[in-house]
Amino acid sequence: MRCFIAVPVPPALAVTLGQQAVPDQGRRSAATDLHLTLAFLGERDPDWARRLWPALAGLAAATPAFNLTLTEIGPFPHREGRIWAARAEPAPPLMGLHRNLWRCLEESGVAGEERAFLPHVSLARLPGPTRAAPVPGPWHLPVTELVFQESPPDGGGYRTLKRWALQ
Repeated sequence: MRCFIAVPVPPALAVTLGQQAVPDQGRRSAATDLHLTLAFLGERDPDWARRLWPALAGLAAATPAFNLTLTEIGPFPHREGRIWAARAEPAPPLMGLHRNLWRCLEESGVAGEERAFLPHVSLARLPGPTRAAPVPGPWHLPVTELVFQESPPDGGGYRTLKRWALQ
């Protein structure tokens, strides 16, 4: 299965973000699929994933809930990007959660991520680069749980396989 670990976007915020204009006939993400990815794991065996879940439960139990600021909506990952996304402030609680999660993953044999962590919530895929101006925020994302999600091959939306409440 193709999977990742994320912070889900609560329904009310998903609706608010979904009401923002998307440039260039972008293809919107479903409100129920909105999330902030902490770790993309790629193709993994379901048994391997289930063996990882106790470590993730421990991480969640040791992590206090916090609020995250989404500072603007705009092109991602750079100013002419092909993703329309809400950029998240790299606040210390988020960066600490990300660092601790990757420690857990590396202990489970997952190679560290080579790209820099650029926290964001993808709202739409664009047909090409855009020069659309960013929309200033802020919006507030409560970080109260972690989810382990599967991206099914049929593209029918993400499926949450497990969730853990933060402290």
